[in-house]
Formats: sequence, C-alpha cells, structure tokens
Amino acid sequence: MKQAVQRPPRLAALVGLAVLLAASGCASPGPRAARWTPPPVGATWEFDQRSTGSYGRDALVQVSRGDGTWQGQSVVTLATSLGTNTQALPNGRWMAITGRDGQALMSWDPPLGFDYPLEVGKSWVTPYRMTIASGRTIAYDLTCKVESHGKVTVKAGTFDAFQVACTTTIGNEETYWANPDMGVFVKTRLRRLASSPLGAGTQESELAAVPAVRR
Repeated sequence: MKQAVQRPPRLAALVGLAVLLAASGCASPGPRAARWTPPPVGATWEFDQRSTGSYGRDALVQVSRGDGTWQGQSVVTLATSLGTNTQALPNGRWMAITGRDGQALMSWDPPLGFDYPLEVGKSWVTPYRMTIASGRTIAYDLTCKVESHGKVTVKAGTFDAFQVACTTTIGNEETYWANPDMGVFVKTRLRRLASSPLGAGTQESELAAVPAVRR
C-alpha cells in the first residue's frame, strides 16, 4: 500500500486559497471617479435641451468655461447662451446660478453637487438651503444614488458615464449621466412635480458638441 504524501501546512493553505479564488472568481474594483475635472479654460460645448413647464422652452445651449470670483471665492464659471452663469467651486459644487445682471437666480448652502468619489452603488443624503431670486430660502434634502456605469450614446457621440439618480423632498426627480473626466453631463433627465416651489415641468438634455477650445 502506498503511503499518503503529506503536504507542508503552509503549502496546503496556499493550495486551498488558490482553489477558493478559482471557484469564486477574483473580483476587480469597478469604475471610480475620484473627482470632477472641469473643461479647460476657454472651452465651449453644446447641449440640446427639450423643456416643458417651469423649465422653459426647447433650446440648443452653448456653454463656455471661464474663471472668476463669487462672494470672495475663486470659481469656475459656466456661462450659457441663455444668459445664465453657473458659479462653481473647483471641486464642481455649484454655489449659484446668476443672470445677465450678475445677480443670483438661485444659490445653495452648502454648495450643490455630487459626493465624490463616485462608485456604482454609492448613495448619500445632503440637506440644503436654496435661495431663489425673490429672496425666499427653501430647505430640502437631496438623496442620490450612483445606479450604474456604462456607455451612453448622444448627439455628440458615445461616452462612458455614471448614471446618478436623485430626488428631493420638495418635488424633484433627476437623473444625470455624468462624465467627471470630461467635466460635463452627457445626458440629463429632470422633472419637477406640482409640489415643487418652482412649478411643474420637465427637461431632457443631451450633449450635442464636446468641450473644445476653438481657435
């Protein structure tokens, strides 16, 4: 009768680990966006917007990136062909949207934005105080979840994007397809319910031209 071969304990443990990994698969980390990267200074891009109700009318909107200051802080400015200008911190959070006269149409405390890093399955809840042009301040909670990551095809092409779904306690349902490396939303789908203090309406937008510094 043959004598059984005894494996050294350490070798047996390594063999067992290898078998376990082979059986279960070695899971690799999913897509992760550590931060928002703004488009370069001077870049312009376009969105095709389809709007109803409180969001206004359909429009092809051009956006231009600049730099500026807002309430004493350095900001990234995102000026649109509609006459609005978003005042964003370097991390991508919005401090305010201003009109042609430079006065705030909306402002947020704390600044409004995603909770980076973005990873599929991550969720968060943030309380905000939004002040609108009339001077009225509205308190609400924003709940968001990163639902998926994948390819999204729009007029400007096909891009990788995180799909982030958000709701508020004042009647907003919002879905964003964000490409933080490019610094823009590839696509958005927004809905204000009748309970929204801004009035009911819908808006869908898609990227029609990618950010580029045109000479």
